[in-house]
Amino acid sequence: MAGYVKNDKATKKGGQKWNLMLEYLYTNEGVKKMSVISSKDVYQIIRKTLGIINNKIMNHGEITGYILYKMMEYENTYTEQNYTEQEMVDYTMLGILHDIGLYKEDNVKKVTDFETKNLWPHSIYGFLFLKYLSPIGDRAEVLLYHHLDYNRYGMIQSRYLHVTELLNLADKMDTVLHLKDEKMEPDYFSKYRNIKFSGAAMDLFQKAEKCYGITENLVSGKYKEELDVLLAKRAFSEQYKKGFLEMLVYTIDFRSEHTVIHTLATVNFAEQLGRLSRVSGKDLRDLHYGALLHDLGKIAIPLNILESTGRLSDDEMKVMKAHVRITEMILEGVVDDDVLQIAVRHHEKLDGTGYHKGLSAADMSLPQQIIAVADILSALYGKRSYKEAFSKEKILDIMNSDADKGKINRNVVTTLEKNYDSIIAEFEKEKENTIGLYLKIKEQYAIMIERFKKFD
Repeated sequence: MAGYVKNDKATKKGGQKWNLMLEYLYTNEGVKKMSVISSKDVYQIIRKTLGIINNKIMNHGEITGYILYKMMEYENTYTEQNYTEQEMVDYTMLGILHDIGLYKEDNVKKVTDFETKNLWPHSIYGFLFLKYLSPIGDRAEVLLYHHLDYNRYGMIQSRYLHVTELLNLADKMDTVLHLKDEKMEPDYFSKYRNIKFSGAAMDLFQKAEKCYGITENLVSGKYKEELDVLLAKRAFSEQYKKGFLEMLVYTIDFRSEHTVIHTLATVNFAEQLGRLSRVSGKDLRDLHYGALLHDLGKIAIPLNILESTGRLSDDEMKVMKAHVRITEMILEGVVDDDVLQIAVRHHEKLDGTGYHKGLSAADMSLPQQIIAVADILSALYGKRSYKEAFSKEKILDIMNSDADKGKINRNVVTTLEKNYDSIIAEFEKEKENTIGLYLKIKEQYAIMIERFKKFD
């Protein structure tokens, strides 16, 4: 992930040691000893998270991805086409995520409304999102043209045109099946052959349907089991899995850019405080991922509460606090338990007054106490919808007061106070990378929207 998570240009010895530790974790030897999430669970966490945002979009994506997968499988088996196992996984994931740009839209009740009109905004945004913020970015161009009529392919150049025409057909198969009778032309697939979609792709689908029973598997729900098997049988690298976890954090940006910046700041602060507190290599790894995932549950919090400009009422605060339990529901059973406990205990206090379980110091490990400090520092330092950034003096006064009251770890706060300027300087350096990435996406989106008007 650009910015906070990777610090490839670290100049301090602590940062260099952290990078060496991460590099070790990504070697085969390191993976055997330490793994935050298994390959088979990567897809489960994506399914759970995006399903919470909008289950209709997720279901459409899964069906489209499955149809695409079976068409490619038929090609691999019965034609000269040869996809590697990694290509099969990447393209299937692209099929599942092909409408990821739609998650940014409010109140998407019918996916077909966006599949038959207003096509380009979500296609372009989804392409840019996956290009820059996912581990399959080098193939994300497949998404860009998945709504382009087949008879216009001569207007574009892409090395992924074949997969694009398969995705285009797979997408249309599910969309047309969900349209109401009065909206669906009875001779659609004969009338628009080689116009809106590739005739060769349709022929391929029909062969795959006859061979694999695609429609029957969609009706029975067996297709989900097949997707699980496909996406579990390949042993993903730690970098690949990490890339998808980072991608999920960025999906919060669909609803709240402030929350994403807060999350990434918490990652940075937790890592630095962990190094300075001399926690073990495994604890540093757990801190990194626990901080990365700690606010994932905020995807389910209503935007009027998440971005409220005033003080929350008691009822609104209850809703806001629920994000911890939602995070737990998403992560439980799919990530390493030490990472899970760091993520869901960031609002616990040493005196038992925190939430969501009211734990005390005896119940909390040092990494769990460190993320509690990092989360508060991020909240106080960052600019939010309801406040400006606080000064150094005010931040340290508040944190020292909490430490004196026995709410947060005194040693960690003292470490923060001694190293405050260097911690903030390193964070600001990394922050510029992420802000630059956001600006690049926005600038390219504006340019591409204008350029794609020629296809309207």
